[in-house]
Amino acid sequence: KEMIKLDYPADLECLKENYLKIFDIENMKRRWKPVLSKYNITIEELLVGDFTFLVDKYIWYKTQNVSKRQKDIYKDIFNYEFYQKKLAAFFMNKENGINFHTCHYCNMSYINSYGIGNTYNTHLNFINWASEQEWRDRFPKQETLSNAHLCDIIKERPFKTLQEFNKKRFLHKSIELYKSMSLSNDANHFDLDHLLPKSKCPIIGLSLFNFVPSCQVCNEKLKKDKELGQTKDEWLKISPTWCDSKMADSVVIHLIPESTCSTFFELKENYNKYYIDFNTDNDKIYERFLRTFRLRDRYNYHKEFALRILELKERYTNEKCKEISNILTKGIPENEKNKYSKEQIEEDIFQELYGKDRCFSKLRSDILKQSKEKTIDY
Repeated sequence: KEMIKLDYPADLECLKENYLKIFDIENMKRRWKPVLSKYNITIEELLVGDFTFLVDKYIWYKTQNVSKRQKDIYKDIFNYEFYQKKLAAFFMNKENGINFHTCHYCNMSYINSYGIGNTYNTHLNFINWASEQEWRDRFPKQETLSNAHLCDIIKERPFKTLQEFNKKRFLHKSIELYKSMSLSNDANHFDLDHLLPKSKCPIIGLSLFNFVPSCQVCNEKLKKDKELGQTKDEWLKISPTWCDSKMADSVVIHLIPESTCSTFFELKENYNKYYIDFNTDNDKIYERFLRTFRLRDRYNYHKEFALRILELKERYTNEKCKEISNILTKGIPENEKNKYSKEQIEEDIFQELYGKDRCFSKLRSDILKQSKEKTIDY
């Protein structure tokens, strides 16, 4: 869905606790102390307060007469550039449980980390399957892993357990090394956008629930430091970090045809007779969001995707899917028939569940729903 809610782990307190470990809290507190009595906000609250708290402080801050000197001090305390690599690593670390796959503004681009963690998800997998060069990249020093020992590892693997590997003593202090060796991905192609612009309120520059994983087009080319909302209610309506945000359900993507269209089978012939629109019920904050990220323009470039869904929907009707299911389940054991049920056939063709974490998931879902409601003339 466009403007997807961020998928945080169930244990938010643990997430917050791990997040605070990124920072030099005592140093930040010492520098914040002179203004604590004036603002009555703690460092911890600014770092891990929920989005409603952050919006309140953002709106309040903008009413204050903050001098340039004081603003520069705040920028230095809540220095995003200084912590940027650690913040990216925190979001990339799967153990923290923040799940994101596509841009939370447009749902058109994949945003993900990449590196050794995508290839080897456990230390044992790395030991058994990593190439000689990958081993050397992780342990470049001969005193840690000699060439002779590396040859022995490759010759004797696979190992059944880490304990079996450690007994061989290929690595100096191997147990300690493998406890500390991270398999987290070390690179990414996503931005962490400040939904509430830090340029207008530097004290929320490091706030966990102000970060929105996004693509570079949305963040750097389109949004920049624009304010998407003005009032608290407006900010809450569009925030993917707020649990009660309703935007994904309130804004619906439609494929609009000309009255002359009669079929989807001749896709190229009918391509220019359709356009994609977003139904917002004229909600001004949703319309501002669509304009900021130019979603109507950008989605219409990809309208062939929507047409293809409807082409498949016309070809594989409910009755056709039933017929396919009947053919495939004929004569097979009862316990295997679910593999070819009508519902599974539909999922295999339209991939609504499979595609929920992929690009254009909201477009797919809304167009399928539109086809079921028969709001498009065939």
